[in-house]
Amino acid sequence: MRVLLVDNLVLPEEGSLALLDVHPHLGLLALAAVGESDGHKIQIYDPKRLIKSGKLPYDATLYERAVCDILAAHPDAVGFTALGCSFIFALNVAALIKKQEPELPILLGGPHATMLHRQILERFRQFDVIVRYEADEIFPSVLEKLERRDFRGISGLSWRGRTEDELHFNEGMPLVEDLDRLPSVRYDHYPVLELGLDLLRIEAGRGCPFTCTFCSTASFFQRSFRLKSAGRLVTELDRLHDTYGFLDFKLDHDLFTVNRRKILEFCEAVKGRPYRWRVSARVDCVDTELLNKMAEAGCVGLYFGIETGSRRMQQVSKKRLDLELVEPTLAHAESLGIATTASFITGYPEELEQDQADTLDLWGRCFNGFCLTQLHMLAPEPGTPLFDQFGGKLEYDGYAGPYNAGLVGAGDETLVKEHRDIFSTYHYYPGEMPRSRYRFAVEAVDVLRRAGPIILKYLLRAYEGKLSKLVFAVRDWAESVGYTCIDADMVERYLTTVFGREHHLTSLFRFAFSIHDARLADEIDGNPLGELQTIVLEPQTRYRLGSHIRVLSEIHDCVFLIEQISEGRDVSHLMDESETGELGVYLISISDGQISACRMDPGVDVILQMFANTCSCEEATEFLYEATGNRIDINYFAPLVNAGILVAVPQARSAGKGLGAARLMSPGNQGLAANRKSNLQSI
Repeated sequence: MRVLLVDNLVLPEEGSLALLDVHPHLGLLALAAVGESDGHKIQIYDPKRLIKSGKLPYDATLYERAVCDILAAHPDAVGFTALGCSFIFALNVAALIKKQEPELPILLGGPHATMLHRQILERFRQFDVIVRYEADEIFPSVLEKLERRDFRGISGLSWRGRTEDELHFNEGMPLVEDLDRLPSVRYDHYPVLELGLDLLRIEAGRGCPFTCTFCSTASFFQRSFRLKSAGRLVTELDRLHDTYGFLDFKLDHDLFTVNRRKILEFCEAVKGRPYRWRVSARVDCVDTELLNKMAEAGCVGLYFGIETGSRRMQQVSKKRLDLELVEPTLAHAESLGIATTASFITGYPEELEQDQADTLDLWGRCFNGFCLTQLHMLAPEPGTPLFDQFGGKLEYDGYAGPYNAGLVGAGDETLVKEHRDIFSTYHYYPGEMPRSRYRFAVEAVDVLRRAGPIILKYLLRAYEGKLSKLVFAVRDWAESVGYTCIDADMVERYLTTVFGREHHLTSLFRFAFSIHDARLADEIDGNPLGELQTIVLEPQTRYRLGSHIRVLSEIHDCVFLIEQISEGRDVSHLMDESETGELGVYLISISDGQISACRMDPGVDVILQMFANTCSCEEATEFLYEATGNRIDINYFAPLVNAGILVAVPQARSAGKGLGAARLMSPGNQGLAANRKSNLQSI
């Protein structure tokens, strides 16, 4: 049988389709392995990869085009996996497939389908079979009986009989007790070497024994913690290294370190190999000795779900972490060279303003340049105690968080509104505070973090060192002047209002936000540098500033200020000064992740801003002649083209070796100041 499995469509947190996560889906690879072991031909269709590459437009034609791709493979059955945030894609594509091929069996699995199997079958007739919980061991039996459409005796199956209204719900909750018994997965269902991955993920285990009220992981895996043996894990790492050459891996497991003995066994088995690996854990499931062993064995990354900085909410949410462990654990891991992530949540229905303040303050203390700190909005998930308690009160305001697939179809929003329980992640639980307070905190953190730890912590000196005081002050000011959302421009206006336009704090944030924008352009578009070339400019060729270039006028010497702050020098007096040094012009560039900042002579920014949209060199020289009375040759701009600061439109640009390759002489015969890069990588 030819079976096509369809991957999730989950949007990236950063919002750009160019940053879609195209790592192989480990659950689908596991199903492919058991299906192939039983003689079936399995193919995996990943819409994320096709969207990222531009082959699948992300617009109103998305569903129809995906259906064309899927049916072109001539499958005998199609299987979807779905999270709550990706179900809108699965639902629409399955409906169109069923419309075109009514007899083609369509299967569905995953956490979302497991928790809502009855509702999905009753309301949406495009699905024929829903496989609940862990499908590995029953998948071959499902495929074997698919043609007869009689699945009696298969545990954990919900299915539609020969008529649309004939529904069956088999008892049972399938669970794979021994993960080592599963066949090894083949990653060649994905073009691994073409995906641009910096690491490979492997499944290390399943299940979580804890009872957090907001999380469905424990329910789906039936609170059964399992870990593959050390020998099996190392064998998989070796095989993937031999096949693809990877040395960096993510060992996927929600709580890798629960079983201390098994972790020590794994560390002993993998020690000495050149692999670098990352895992998820709780701060109360590691200790100094274990972290030391993990670091010695190649651990370079730890993800910690802290969830809340409020002791009260730790108990209410049943996360029940000892918050006194958080900062020492992060500090020790970081001292060993283990990069950390600390993830927090706001938007709990029981959360009060003081609880949110505690979370923001702990987030601020963890934000140090080595720990990646996150703040997410709580997403209502079926199969959780919170959903059981508050699911009937869900409300909708159109704010769906970063991971939800976009509502690109004409009827998508209607579906989301009419089926609140099924599309719960697009909704929210009404809370003790207005919804706007939760949203503002998440958006404020997202914007303020762009300043980097050096500048943000410096600003917090004016707010008793507490992030909550800054966020609430910005929030109150925004409400007073009528702002409804927060962005970099709003923060700049707030700082201008409180400190003044010419205060160095305002300059620092303008500088940092520009670096963030240039860095994002570098990540999305790329700005590869070539060899320095001698270029003779054509008068009519139009140029624009490179997407990775930012020009800032009337700004302090921010590189100098950052050096002073980051080196621990006493700069407390600066906070009381309205100005710190004379204002100037900065040109910022990021290429291949490297930040360059050049302080330039006043007036050069006017020249560069002519190319903010597009401009020919002939037009630029005429503008300068009218403005200054000085006539210059168009080749005056050649160094900017050489350095990649100006990009030809529409031709590909010629690139130099960074800003150090350019020396722009102003009409007054003055040049650029020295290129300065110190301490900018942490911004």
